[in-house]
Amino acid sequence: MFKPVNRHILVDYSPPEAKPESGILLPDDYVAPTEDYVTVNVLGWADDVVIPVHEEAQVIIDKKMLEKITVEHSNYYLILENYVIGVID
Repeated sequence: MFKPVNRHILVDYSPPEAKPESGILLPDDYVAPTEDYVTVNVLGWADDVVIPVHEEAQVIIDKKMLEKITVEHSNYYLILENYVIGVID
């Protein structure tokens, strides 16, 4: 199992799937609006994380600061503790 360090939190994040073509023509430079903040489940955390998290806790994070890493063909998503907006009780 991957163990985060240096104030990182391992989260369960599923990137949104591409939607099928709807037949509506849009300009080439059109960018669909996205949410800046998402709710994710905590899978693990570094020993020096000070916010109160536990396994399967739900936290709201700044999605732009989410880091994706690949280790031995497995994808992991990490967020630095500073970019956690809140913990859902």
